[in-house]
Amino acid sequence: MIWRWFWREWKSPSLLIVWLALTLAVACVLALGSLSDRMEKGLTQQSRDYMAGDRTLQSSREVPQAWLDEARREGLQVGRQLTFMTMTFASDTPQLAAVKAVDDRYPMFGQLATEPAGLRPVAGTVLAAPRLLALLDVKAGSKLDVGDATLHVAGEVIQEPDAGFNPFQTAPRLLMNLADVAKTGAIQPGSRVTWRYKFAGTASQLANYDRFIAARIQPEQRWISVENSEDALGKSMQRAQQFLLLSALLTLMLAIAAVVVAMNHYCRSRYDLVAVLKTLGANRAALRKLIVGQWLAVLLLAALCGGIVGKGFEALLLRMLRPVLPGELPAASFWPWLWATGSLFAISLLVGLRPYRLLLATQPLRVLRRDVIASVWPLKFYLPIMALTIVVLLALLVGSSRLLWALIAGILLLTLLLGGLGWSALLLLRRLRVRNLAFRLAVNRLLRQPSATFSQLAAFSLSFMLLALLLVMRGDLLDRWQQQLPPDSPNYFLLNLTGEQISPVRAFLEQHHIQPQTFYPIVRARLTSINQQPADPSLDNALNRELNLTWLEKLPDHNPLVAGSWPPRAGEVSIEEALAERLGVKPGDTLTFTGDTQTFSAKITSLRKVDWESLKPNFFFIFPPGALDGQPQTWLTSFRLDHDNALLAQLNRAFPTLSLLDIGTILRQIGQVLAQVSQALEIMVVLVTACGILLLLAQIQVGMRQRRQELVVYRTLGAGKKLLRHTLWCEFALLGCVSGIAATLGAEAALWGLQRKVFDFPWQPDYLLWVTLPLAGTCLLSLCGGWLGIRLLKGKALFRGYNAA
Repeated sequence: MIWRWFWREWKSPSLLIVWLALTLAVACVLALGSLSDRMEKGLTQQSRDYMAGDRTLQSSREVPQAWLDEARREGLQVGRQLTFMTMTFASDTPQLAAVKAVDDRYPMFGQLATEPAGLRPVAGTVLAAPRLLALLDVKAGSKLDVGDATLHVAGEVIQEPDAGFNPFQTAPRLLMNLADVAKTGAIQPGSRVTWRYKFAGTASQLANYDRFIAARIQPEQRWISVENSEDALGKSMQRAQQFLLLSALLTLMLAIAAVVVAMNHYCRSRYDLVAVLKTLGANRAALRKLIVGQWLAVLLLAALCGGIVGKGFEALLLRMLRPVLPGELPAASFWPWLWATGSLFAISLLVGLRPYRLLLATQPLRVLRRDVIASVWPLKFYLPIMALTIVVLLALLVGSSRLLWALIAGILLLTLLLGGLGWSALLLLRRLRVRNLAFRLAVNRLLRQPSATFSQLAAFSLSFMLLALLLVMRGDLLDRWQQQLPPDSPNYFLLNLTGEQISPVRAFLEQHHIQPQTFYPIVRARLTSINQQPADPSLDNALNRELNLTWLEKLPDHNPLVAGSWPPRAGEVSIEEALAERLGVKPGDTLTFTGDTQTFSAKITSLRKVDWESLKPNFFFIFPPGALDGQPQTWLTSFRLDHDNALLAQLNRAFPTLSLLDIGTILRQIGQVLAQVSQALEIMVVLVTACGILLLLAQIQVGMRQRRQELVVYRTLGAGKKLLRHTLWCEFALLGCVSGIAATLGAEAALWGLQRKVFDFPWQPDYLLWVTLPLAGTCLLSLCGGWLGIRLLKGKALFRGYNAA
């Protein structure tokens, strides 16, 4: 009986829309949930490879042995590293090298790429970067003096898993065994060294040690995990995941709106049927069995179809993202399935419980009086509770993401705009003296039914706004990155220049048709006091190390001023905005720095916004020219060079003390990530568009019966089919235009929140949106109105409507 009822009711367009919306919601949650779960596991493993461990303890001195003993008692593996700068010699040729001494456990994770392959830095041998061997004119198998020790060059180190990105690394890499450090004599009291301890173990072991180390770590030490490690590629991947999350939220919101509209309409359309059944003797238990059974059948079919579609979308997304994903991803856990089915039942319960409860409570008297409607759960209580519950569930699904709050703020703003803009526009149109009868009839019909008009405006505006959000943000994903790093952006850093080398280096580059960028002076100093009070190292890690200071006459293009004035004068300094916030300083405060030769103070006169992801030279502090003349200085510049290794070797030999850093690989990786994710977002645009169309169809379906009855009355009074078609066309064109304008305002507000607060993009009004969205809304709904007019005004349809009336 239940299945016969279900298949008979399946022909209802409203029930079909409910099923499709629930299916898309399940597919979206399952596809994005499984993909995010697998990506998180894969990226966690990749991050472990990049770190060569699960945790890193970085310190400027050796940590107490008791700390390492405690880690071993917890069952963790412990590895040690020591980095320092020292001179290396081949015959009489000297070269400064950045030495990394590691123990026999290195690397715990990841691959150490060497030439020949499979080498490790064992005692008595070293692995050298190709550039270091080229500068010293030695090959694998030669002897190399490192301080007081003579070691054997076993081969070349091509790539370290934990190399990271440091634009101020001033020398090529030399990898050696920790057991040989004492022989070199390079470590003396006062030497600048960095100890890194690598830890690996299970999640519970690491969690226990996290608590142990958190209570003992000193301000000059850093406890680094996969979650708080910072690199440009990781941030780009995180931003890409946020875009996928945004599209999932849009799909869910549109699916929920479509289910709300369609389910309410379906239940209202079945009031008469239930009243007749009750009149014929059907009891409440039997009707409850039929209605609940039908409901569960729809959910079961939506879960089955949504699971199939979701796995298909997941496979398609994985295929598109394959070039940027970390190898073979592990299988997803059961959580995405749980969230998908949970969201299905939660959505259906929240939006369907009251309509079905009203349907079940329909009174038999409705057979005689159409205005008899049961009073169940007043909307003034039910709607706020439902909205709050949906927001809480979405927050649990996506976490406390600012994406969710930005979207909710945009929707709330859209609602307020509809209350003022929509109604005011329609009232204004009614005041206008328009000769066109179809236009006047359309305006009067919209004003005569305010609740239905507001409902349609809300649905159409929400669809247009959310779709516009995704399309605009998808374009921003690549556009902002390309604006930030145009095709001619530098891909090499040249460091460790002296003042005397600037002119010959500039001449060398220009001789080979290479235009160097700005030459930045670099001075190393510590921030020691704020407003004549000792600086508290716990405020920020920047107070626990030497900082790279510079001076400039012109404000860098990628450092917009957010407060104060430029340029700083003698005794003044410009500070990065985020650091100023962490230190609790503002323009007018005085900072004191301690350099190698003297202590000096400066007053803050401006704040700058710095994009640390841009891979351009950036500084916490910028001084005026001449302010740092009393300190030892080196210089830094950057330039672009494509595929000319011979010229780089020539540059190294002409200036052997300089350091060259290639960031082209990092730029290519980030660009590939963003390009692939942008393609994957096209799939999500399809999902969002499908949900938007469902919402439009559901809203159009709501007014079908009433419009048919009105058309019958108009025809009875002598109105022609042409007039009625034009009336429907004008009605939907007005709805589309007003919805498009309201959606544009809501989209701009949401875009401001997303771009400024979530994705950290500079915001500016999208003027094209103000033209295309109202125009697209008008055209799209005009087509809907025209199609509806043709369908309703067919002879048979109108005759059925006459009989129903």
